[in-house]
Amino acid sequence: MTELVSGRDVLRQARELYAHYRPAVQPTGMKVAVIRFTPAATDPPDWRVRLEASRISAEQKIKSFEHLGFRADHVVLPPGVGRGEFREVLEGYNADPATRAIIVQFPPPRDLAPVVDGMDPAKDIDALLKGRSPYPACATAEGIYRVAEPFATDRPAIAVVGSKGFVGQGVVTMLRADGHDPMTLDHGDRLERVRDADIVISVTGSPGILTPDHIQPHHRVVIDSGFVPQADGSVRGDVRAEAYGIPQNLTPVPGGIGPVEMATLMERVVRQEVDPDVVSWKVTPGPYLERARFTTDRTAATTAAVPSIAAAARLRGAAGPAAGAPPTSAQPTAAPRGPAHQTGPRPQLPPQGGGGPSH
Repeated sequence: MTELVSGRDVLRQARELYAHYRPAVQPTGMKVAVIRFTPAATDPPDWRVRLEASRISAEQKIKSFEHLGFRADHVVLPPGVGRGEFREVLEGYNADPATRAIIVQFPPPRDLAPVVDGMDPAKDIDALLKGRSPYPACATAEGIYRVAEPFATDRPAIAVVGSKGFVGQGVVTMLRADGHDPMTLDHGDRLERVRDADIVISVTGSPGILTPDHIQPHHRVVIDSGFVPQADGSVRGDVRAEAYGIPQNLTPVPGGIGPVEMATLMERVVRQEVDPDVVSWKVTPGPYLERARFTTDRTAATTAAVPSIAAAARLRGAAGPAAGAPPTSAQPTAAPRGPAHQTGPRPQLPPQGGGGPSH
């Protein structure tokens, strides 16, 4: 039975850990600027979807910073904004001593991306400047790494799907810095290779790219960082819904990595501006079996259960379930798996845009 790893619980933990800083922060007037872009009505649908995800993420960031007592400027730039106007906004926040951090929501329009490099590195709280930032990776990548970490103490096999995107590169960087050698998968790679991993991390932003044919019962945790708003108001992740009941642990979409990103940003700004020794939020891993034990223990449990199942069936006879039998669990159960071998073409990761998924 799949255990859900709740990002909302992580964010709740962070809000409680850092709430006591608010009385010290609020009187200072310290500020965080969050800058995002809006699509034109004539823009392609996939671009409008990405900027809608950016809008949702920006609004969550504003709430998180305001919870800590920071002022938060939510700057919404109109369709067709030019480089000069964007540069002027950015330089204004660079020069403002009250502005302690700046976030430019990714992805920016392609022709505006070079302007982001003009951000003051000291205010780059989300590692947009990469090597010039004080942080090794963006908050989403750090959050993913910290969710995976307690499941990876024995150096298991880790697959990162979407490893060349903005978030994926950060995840790979942090895993390697911790001594892991992750399997990196991207456009053109055969995604069924994730079956050989113990931990699967997906950061493609391609809805349903991982199916029941990829996700395996021995996967100790599947971390889904996809976040794609749908026309009906729902949100889809990289893992197809029918695969949710297969792995041992899973981060859901929504409610998984998105809130974890917010918790990471809250911790960063508190450590940077208020308390260098701030307590870090933590993830307690759900129960899991290592791959070798998983196969052995599952086989033994199934064998032991056969006599009692058969006896219960005899007692029920042809009349169906006994009266008063307990209802089935509402938690996800293992979804049907595809065959071990499949003919014909298999799904491949589509090309990514420059900024990776939004959260």
